Amino acid sequence: MRVSRFGSALLVSASAAALAPVALRAQVREVVAKEVSVGRSSASLTLEFADGGRLEVAFEDGSVLVDERAVGSFEAGGELDAAWRSLLGQAVALDDGPLAEALSGWTAPSALTGQAAEVARRLDQALEDAVRARETQANEGTVAISADDPSSLVRFLIGSASRLSLMEEALSGLGADVHVHLNEDVEVAADQVIEGDLVVIEGEARIAGRVDGDVVIIGGEIELLEGSSVTGGVRLVDATLLGNEGTVADGVVDLREGVGDLASEIREELREEIREEVRRDLRSELRTAARGEDDGFSVLAPFRPIVRGVGGVLEQLVSVFVLALIGAAVIAFGGDKLDVIAETARRAPGRAAAVGLAGTVLLIPIWVIGFVALVVSIIGIPVAIAWLPLFPLAACAAALVGYLAVARNAGEWLADSNYPWTHWIRKSNSLMAMVGGLLGLGLLFIAAHVLSMAPFLGGVTVLLMAAGGIVTLVAAEIGLGAVILTRAGRRREQWSYNTDEAWEAAMNIDVEDVVDTDEAGSSGREERSDA
Repeated sequence: MRVSRFGSALLVSASAAALAPVALRAQVREVVAKEVSVGRSSASLTLEFADGGRLEVAFEDGSVLVDERAVGSFEAGGELDAAWRSLLGQAVALDDGPLAEALSGWTAPSALTGQAAEVARRLDQALEDAVRARETQANEGTVAISADDPSSLVRFLIGSASRLSLMEEALSGLGADVHVHLNEDVEVAADQVIEGDLVVIEGEARIAGRVDGDVVIIGGEIELLEGSSVTGGVRLVDATLLGNEGTVADGVVDLREGVGDLASEIREELREEIREEVRRDLRSELRTAARGEDDGFSVLAPFRPIVRGVGGVLEQLVSVFVLALIGAAVIAFGGDKLDVIAETARRAPGRAAAVGLAGTVLLIPIWVIGFVALVVSIIGIPVAIAWLPLFPLAACAAALVGYLAVARNAGEWLADSNYPWTHWIRKSNSLMAMVGGLLGLGLLFIAAHVLSMAPFLGGVTVLLMAAGGIVTLVAAEIGLGAVILTRAGRRREQWSYNTDEAWEAAMNIDVEDVVDTDEAGSSGREERSDA
């Protein structure tokens, strides 16, 4: 538990002769009472010392507790549990000095590794700190040095030579009584008083009591709990202050890379945050003034619905333009297939819609099943990799082509409708018919954006947008079904009658024939009346 003279000398040289090692005398604390309890799932030891101190170590329900504080876990029946129960067996037959010596000399099995070894180390340190009371000789300064590994300081200094100057600054001015801990965690209980300065290197310090002197943390962490007190100052060298709920007479100083007082850093950070907040507020006020806004009012507020409505109309027109470009490419490279798809969508829209809806519902299952089927086949594994992105893209392309085919049918219908705004649509030009159909299918959206410019028509706008969405969905489902039925335009459906001729025959009845028929019928009735 003590470092070698070489380690002590190295520490002294690192601190620029700020600390001088002198005699250290250790005394075993007198044990006045003990209590050993061993059960199936627990094994505990409680000691009371003559100076009023108390130690309680318990192995309960897989946890190791030291003074009711968990220091780790153990495996029931494991080597650590067996070693602890063996120590308790010795403690039953020992008292006072021999008991303290047995507890101080206890070591965990060397076969322990990982977390069990760390728990054993903490338990060993707790027993050592409890039964050994360190005292300094009267009227003489002392340096109490404790280390888990004597070579830890060597590795620490070699790994970061830049810390030497900071260590010298941190250790300068310390008193005669110094407690040094290398690579160890130190805990000062609420009823404990450390006489002199406390130096912790590469460790954690948890202080709940009082330290009569300075606290120096090098490459570690420190937490000052509520009610703690440090009569000197706290100096940090590449260390972290986890929390400060206690009292530090001379304040906290951070010596990272020569940076001065930690409080000054915090104040500077606060100033910078305040400056940034002021800048943000000023920029916000300038933008508000530039927009003509004041107390929530803007001179542009009445025109915002108009801007949004015009923007929506332009967005719809741009969408039609983009779809028209895609349609032009489809007509150029697959016009005959588009004709087959459009014919199927026109002749059997109900059947195409049902097939398209079924295809939409089964899209994801088919995608997953196809991938699994390809993966189980060794030959299909490379295809499965391409299947994941290509199948959804193919489905989207099929729906898009089908929608364009339905749009062309809608454009042809509009050309025959003789509406005033449809005179420019030509059935003989597939692209113009498709553009007219796209405008017709998106007419509800355009009307919704136009009405959104007027106040108090929000409900009508929502209804038009919903209706436009339904129309678009139905057109897409009909188009997708037509693509599936025609195998992407490669198979033409067979029809027993010509619906186009029937429709034209019904719509193109000669008006003169109807008039002659009526006249013949009326003259016959007159002749019968004369007779």
